[in-house]
Amino acid sequence: MTVAAIGTVQRIAAYRLAGDVHDIRDQHGRVFDLATYSKMKHGDLKALAAMAKELAHALADEAPFLVTSDRQILLPVAYMAVVPACWHLAQGVCAVLNAERVPAGLPAARIIRIAKDSVTATDYAASDASEREAEMARIKFTLDEPITGAHVILVDDVRVTGLAEKTAVTAISHDAPASLTLGYVAVIDPPLSASPHVEAVMNQATVRSIADMAPSVQTGEFALTIRFLKRVLSAPHEDRAAFLATCPAGLLREMADGADATGEAFVAAYAAGVADLTAEVAAL
Repeated sequence: MTVAAIGTVQRIAAYRLAGDVHDIRDQHGRVFDLATYSKMKHGDLKALAAMAKELAHALADEAPFLVTSDRQILLPVAYMAVVPACWHLAQGVCAVLNAERVPAGLPAARIIRIAKDSVTATDYAASDASEREAEMARIKFTLDEPITGAHVILVDDVRVTGLAEKTAVTAISHDAPASLTLGYVAVIDPPLSASPHVEAVMNQATVRSIADMAPSVQTGEFALTIRFLKRVLSAPHEDRAAFLATCPAGLLREMADGADATGEAFVAAYAAGVADLTAEVAAL
């Protein structure tokens, strides 16, 4: 794979998935751990750490220069205000790479931001190809800092259609990085990738409602992501009220601040949920 203005480009995945939506298997024929994947997507820290470790080792094995190069290693992540799960994956990848790089006197791998001017208004995973393309087309992506000459790793949880990948590559390609590595927890191969809403099935394998994340929140093994914030704000009132009642004050404030920072259009789109959240914060 080659892209204008970028040196070497390669795609690396911890898992390559096939089968059907009722029996998803990895490249070794083993049943894929959908429970951990689903929790990872919604901010469970143990699940995020486990998946990040698998991806980091795949990257180090297949692209060893990411461990040994004296160039900057940069991991751009696209977000507006509240980070996605892939930010936490990127953080975990940095930790594994830096365990080798820093003692060797090499620059630490680090995350940089691709600023988005808005967030997706629909459930991207449950959208069809035309809806996904329309969503990506309306969002503007801008790098916060240059990546020229660096080895760049674009970390994401899953590749299904490749549309998000194409959008991200386009956003950085003009900056001429030395190399680009597309790092995924999982790549879904055909014909499974053609199955309608396979990504939604994976995302909701364990976390079917916001209540399913309450144990992670209560044990402190939780990090807020934009996906989960949207799920909280769009949940039925009774479910949302029950969940918010279990949240520590810090998380309530983080969610309220995150919604506000994502902008007026976001607040308006989730008006009922934001009102409930604001009331909970006011009662603290």
